[in-house]
Amino acid sequence: MTAHFYRTSGGAEIDLVLAWPDGSLWAIEVKRSLAPKPERGFQSACTDLSAERRFVVYPGTDSYPVSEAVMTVPLEGLIEEVEGEGRAG
Repeated sequence: MTAHFYRTSGGAEIDLVLAWPDGSLWAIEVKRSLAPKPERGFQSACTDLSAERRFVVYPGTDSYPVSEAVMTVPLEGLIEEVEGEGRAG
């Protein structure tokens, strides 16, 4: 897996893009709010890259979907997802 930052000239950005050996991409947005919402630029960038998984990491303790395509997770939840992918791949 490799990690990247993604930003378009129009300002759409993803804080962290994880590129897996199979070619799949995960998009990760980091927020400080306890009620985070992904910005339009994040959604647009995810579409540009065809990100397979999309996460918003926040300082809370619960995991829950923000939309059909985006999951909000605490940092520990993201680490579990990454570790699970590493064992599967």
